[in-house]
Amino acid sequence: MAVLSSNRIAWTYTDDDGNDWRVAALKAWTDQAKLGGSPAASTVPQRPGAWPLRRTTVSDGAGHSRVVPVYEITAPIVTAGTSLNFNANVGGVITEVTGTSNGGFEREGASRHNVTKQST
Repeated sequence: MAVLSSNRIAWTYTDDDGNDWRVAALKAWTDQAKLGGSPAASTVPQRPGAWPLRRTTVSDGAGHSRVVPVYEITAPIVTAGTSLNFNANVGGVITEVTGTSNGGFEREGASRHNVTKQST
């Protein structure tokens, strides 16, 4: 697979109180339509950088995982097993891989725990 672009776009994030905020989002992720949200107009206020976003973890089963934002609580990515493509270091080469969601999400401001899937 190719490497996903790191281009960012203005995207709408809806917080836990229902307020819309403009954030920078990876276009390669938003194009997959799994994280919720929509393109943000310039009139949408920018979310302060110190305020953490709601997030979930995707992993590919080969030891690669990524924490990704959840722009809306109804986003498909909150369902366990939903796929998302992301870049990972595979054998020293940055490569696009496909991971699956662990399901659910961590609320805004929640402490981050290691939620990477492990096999025995």
